[in-house]
Amino acid sequence: MRTRRAILPDVDAIFALIASYSGDGTLLPRSRGELCENVRDFLVVEKAGVIIGCGALHLYGAHLTEIRSICVDPRVKGGGAGALLVDALLAEAEHHQVSCVCLFTRIPAFFARFGFRVAAREELPDKIYKDCLNCPRLHACDEIAMVRGELPAFVAARELSNSPSLIRLQSH
Repeated sequence: MRTRRAILPDVDAIFALIASYSGDGTLLPRSRGELCENVRDFLVVEKAGVIIGCGALHLYGAHLTEIRSICVDPRVKGGGAGALLVDALLAEAEHHQVSCVCLFTRIPAFFARFGFRVAAREELPDKIYKDCLNCPRLHACDEIAMVRGELPAFVAARELSNSPSLIRLQSH
């Protein structure tokens, strides 16, 4: 098994993996178009030349990044591909010198093994602003917010919401 950065020809495999977990709400669905636009965020795990897992690192800024869309083919779960992905995504976060890595999960014990701790959603407004407001489970979310590193004091979403161009757009 090995991890590598995803490339555009991997999008169909990434789409299929995410789709296998989004039907029941485990993962947020991602369209092929969205995956193409964000393929540079993704790493994949290959075994014998076949993609068996994927995960993305979404950068909000030097203050925060999120591990998202992480999944492993159900037929090979428990074989170490998930741990390999998390380690590679954390290395990528270190490469970018991000001070805090967050994620939302239903399996906190798995991520606790990598140094993540439970956090309050309200402590991650950038994530809430980016994804949660559009989620069908916004008011019935059963995911647990977790962080590794120092919680950010800076909030990019606040900067955006105070943008003069956004204020102008909202007033028309």
